[in-house]
Amino acid sequence: MEQKISDMPLFRGSDPAVVTRILHELPGRLASYAKGDLIALQNSVCRSVFLLCEGSVYARMTNDEGKEFTLDALTAPDVLASTFVFGTESIFPVTIIANSDCKLWVMSRECLLELIEQDKVVLRNFLTVLSDHSLFLSRKIHEFALQSLSSRVVGYLQRNRVIQNLQEVAFILGVARPSLSRTVAQMVAQGTLRKADDGYVLARGVGAGHMAVK
Repeated sequence: MEQKISDMPLFRGSDPAVVTRILHELPGRLASYAKGDLIALQNSVCRSVFLLCEGSVYARMTNDEGKEFTLDALTAPDVLASTFVFGTESIFPVTIIANSDCKLWVMSRECLLELIEQDKVVLRNFLTVLSDHSLFLSRKIHEFALQSLSSRVVGYLQRNRVIQNLQEVAFILGVARPSLSRTVAQMVAQGTLRKADDGYVLARGVGAGHMAVK
């Protein structure tokens, strides 16, 4: 497991002797989860950074009316809660759920602070992780606030190639399934999408510069 931890983006290029020493002096814990298990609950206190060593997870948000959408899907190796752990409130703004059987190393913020102070490479890596996650969130806000549903469908297909399950994709995009079904049908009729053997895909020639229908 120490080898898996050393492969984390947070520790790439760092001094393994320093990392190993601090992880032993300020030990964390290894947590195992089965698919569907709750890892962290939205609005709960965040005191640790989670290093995703194996498997994948979903980050989901729920409003007061019970509406849910999937904010992100993360696959090992990755760092969870990096943008929350040092916040003024230090809470999880999302619920984290295991998307597969997974293992995480739970590391206290005190341990992370010690690592940052002892190794400047860890500091630079942590700043990179924060920047990457912030950029992702900015793009996600742009997607939800400024793009039409058809544009979001095009963006989803550019990242994932195919829509196989309309209910699952509707959940990821934060819309009702009937709304997504209508939009997909319209896009097929207009030639933006086509129905393939494994699901809906972008029509040939539809690329990043395509202006999707509204």
